[in-house]
Amino acid sequence: MFDEALRLRLANRLDALEPARQAVEAFLARAELSPKVIYRLELVLEETFMNLLWHAFKDGAEHTIELAVHLQPDAVVLHFEDDGIAFDPAQATEPARPASIEDAPVGGRGLALVRRAARSVAYSRDGGRNRLSVVVARD
Repeated sequence: MFDEALRLRLANRLDALEPARQAVEAFLARAELSPKVIYRLELVLEETFMNLLWHAFKDGAEHTIELAVHLQPDAVVLHFEDDGIAFDPAQATEPARPASIEDAPVGGRGLALVRRAARSVAYSRDGGRNRLSVVVARD
């Protein structure tokens, strides 16, 4: 199904993001992706990981976020799996557009950015685990 894959197990801590980003970047280097595609993939990785940190784990305990990056002929798939609070981003509504920059709240736009960067976003919950797959086109 997938040509190549990178698999990482990340702690739900902010200091796990940069090593993960570097590992993904190194893995993708041989795929000769355009800067635009790399940007989209980094955006998806960072926004999704930060949303997990801020919203998925309310118990203060350490949890593991599993990340798999799959190279396909026409796309790159980022697959996140965790045991946090159930949340289906496909069901979340877009925040209202502010009337002006002064009215714009800080934050709250990450999911919209991920949706725009992705060809598709798919979510499922199975056995108390969230599974999110984000497909980014290689064009």
